[in-house]
Amino acid sequence: FVGNSTYLDDHGPPPQKVLPFPSQVVYNRVGKCGSRTVVLLLRILSEKHGFNLVTSDIHNKTRLTKNEQMELIKNISTAEQPYLFTRHVHFLNFSRFGGDQPVYINIIRDPVNRFLSNYFFRRFGDWRGEQNHMIRTPSMRQEERYLDINVCILENYPECSNPRLFYIIPYFCGQHPRCREPGEWALERAKLNVNENFLLVGILEELEDVLLLLERFLPHYFKDVLSIYKNP
Repeated sequence: FVGNSTYLDDHGPPPQKVLPFPSQVVYNRVGKCGSRTVVLLLRILSEKHGFNLVTSDIHNKTRLTKNEQMELIKNISTAEQPYLFTRHVHFLNFSRFGGDQPVYINIIRDPVNRFLSNYFFRRFGDWRGEQNHMIRTPSMRQEERYLDINVCILENYPECSNPRLFYIIPYFCGQHPRCREPGEWALERAKLNVNENFLLVGILEELEDVLLLLERFLPHYFKDVLSIYKNP
């Protein structure tokens, strides 16, 4: 027989790519809890291990309308797998909108330490050396910028009289309006979501242990992360 033959004629369709489990991970990172460090590590790891790191340019919109939730979940769900999506955003319920619920991870820290970190970050930025604090707080007067934090607390300045220690809870409670009301309902819902949807919630004060656990639980994303962190 003489004719045109193709690879498919002789071999059949190519085997489907075998995806590791889980192949959909969301890191809805809490602000001022070490997420900048973790994202830097993820950039290195995504090149090393070949997973799809999906980041967002939106850093200051954690609460979403129903339509915004639907649009974001749709965009995330269509990303090439295996993917790891990261953004400052309160917990999203993918199954509510007919999507596959991804595995969640996050890192938190002592709420008072988070408040301290945020206090100085708003004034002086961070190690990037840019003048981003001037952009972030352009209306802050010089005397406010250099205000001693002890004075701020002891003299009950507005910024320090409500230090937003509840800030962390909505990242686990979700997008429901009641998640933004400090109280037992939001706390209990956050705990339920952690138990049902989060593979790991680490503590920044124990970051090396957290990285070691991530390396064990999600090796196709985090293999060698601890050695990279120790030897940048």
